[in-house]
Amino acid sequence: MTRCALYILLFALFSVSCEKTHEERLEENISHYINHSITNSSGYQPMLTIIQDTITVGEFAEMSLLINENDILKYREEIDADNREINKLQSNDTVIIDEFLLKSYKESLNNCDKSIKARQDQNNKLEELRHSKAVAFYVAQHRCRLKNGFGVLDENRFYIIADDKDEILNVSDNYSESTLKMRAIFDARYLKK
Repeated sequence: MTRCALYILLFALFSVSCEKTHEERLEENISHYINHSITNSSGYQPMLTIIQDTITVGEFAEMSLLINENDILKYREEIDADNREINKLQSNDTVIIDEFLLKSYKESLNNCDKSIKARQDQNNKLEELRHSKAVAFYVAQHRCRLKNGFGVLDENRFYIIADDKDEILNVSDNYSESTLKMRAIFDARYLKK
């Protein structure tokens, strides 16, 4: 009986020690992605993969709420400015009212109202996600060597966005481009439902 328990314990320890770490799985997926998406990947040599940030659904919802509130303020300022211009056009007796200009201000008001409504609807969904601790994204930096046009290995740095299952969602050499991609992916996954 004790021998059986010992074998079970050894098997459990062996299986845990053989399981790949999060970084190892991510690096495998990055290597697979690069080998299948870069034209000259024959000289690909991974150097280092560092997970820079783990972003939860709640954190991303908070950031999106702040962006939406800022957008709503801008739209309200634009509405105020358009209303002032409309009042000027309508109150000036000496100038013939430019119907085309008046119509464009009213269309702008309508578009701003629609944009504010869309942001407010989105904010309602974001409020529900605000306290979620589920992982939305991992942001990693991957350094590797790739052959350039002359066949010489150059060091390259990529910013990787991966989901909670280590699937690569975006690869970019520009971090700010990656954050824009994260917003589009977040909106598609969590707000379009």
